[in-house]
Amino acid sequence: MTAWAVTALKRTCPTAEIVWAVQERCSDVVDTDNLVSLTHVVPRGRWKKHRWSPTTWREQFLTYTRLRAHRFDVGFDFQGHSKTAILLRLSGAKTRLASRATDVLASFLNHPVNLSPEGPHEVQLAHALVQRCVDCDLPDYPLMPETGQHAGFWTNILDASRPIVSIQTGAGEKSKTYPAEQFSDVAASLVSRGMQVVAIGGKSDPHLAVEGVLDAVGHHDLRSAMALIALSSVHLASDTGTGHIAAALGTPVVSVFGPTDPRRYRPWTEAGMVLQSDGPISNIPPETVTDAVVTLVEEAHGARSR
Repeated sequence: MTAWAVTALKRTCPTAEIVWAVQERCSDVVDTDNLVSLTHVVPRGRWKKHRWSPTTWREQFLTYTRLRAHRFDVGFDFQGHSKTAILLRLSGAKTRLASRATDVLASFLNHPVNLSPEGPHEVQLAHALVQRCVDCDLPDYPLMPETGQHAGFWTNILDASRPIVSIQTGAGEKSKTYPAEQFSDVAASLVSRGMQVVAIGGKSDPHLAVEGVLDAVGHHDLRSAMALIALSSVHLASDTGTGHIAAALGTPVVSVFGPTDPRRYRPWTEAGMVLQSDGPISNIPPETVTDAVVTLVEEAHGARSR
């Protein structure tokens, strides 16, 4: 969701050196060809496993302070957590701008600036933070990594003449995850309608054992998953990162939300539908999800035929 604001910054200041500090598992989402000069990868997953080790503490300090070599004029903290606040403070940036502070330490290290975003969404909040430094317009789509080199695998096994629906089966939290058995019901219904359904996800995400569904969960890296999402007629996911990837790539997306506020966290796209119930995410019937996907598939293919 931050990519829109950084794209606005890059297009307004094309010669700027932009360095993006990012967790290792998310680094493939950042475009290093056209958007940023460098990604500063933080191995947070490994640090969490050995959080009380002096070796980890030394590595953390060196990783953070290594940013000082860039002599930043401005540093932005788009999250406002302790982990990002510490990094921004140690980066040596002459001006530090934070959109929020989610805890006392973050507030102490970098006082949040007062912002007036156009709306409550995270994309708008990030854009408002960048505008404190540079007057820039929010783009329709952000700059994203090219996925062409990974698309060949999918184009060789999928039929471009039939709708492709990709389903991300997992999410970061249980309360945000649509149950696998209900995703399976949706997938079976879509297959019966002649659609090609591909299930994707990480190694710990649930599989969809449904006849006619290509179960690729745990078998592809993030760039390959992005290539599939770019080829999809519609992407279906719970409240998780691939929904935002779909929006950034211009792929219609159906988002099944749990307790999170979609006004703030929905995929930033007009070609999307958010489904949410008053209770647990499992209260959303598979038939409702199927109908939403079918509607967007029909709209997408109708637009292509026109």
